[in-house]
Amino acid sequence: MPEKFNDTNNLEFLSTKDVAKTLKCSIPTARNIMKRHDFPLIRVGKNMRVSKQAFLKWADSRHV
Repeated sequence: MPEKFNDTNNLEFLSTKDVAKTLKCSIPTARNIMKRHDFPLIRVGKNMRVSKQAFLKWADSRHV
């Protein structure tokens, strides 16, 4: 019997540098974006991360 799909199997996190690269902006700008109240930020100690799936959903909702 095949194993059921588990969301944690595809769990990937993006760093500030990854967000900056994806949005084609500077790291300080990415850091400011990640500090927004509507951004799905995850803190790991002092490091800021975002789930790739949550980031894509957030970015999609930002389309004008």
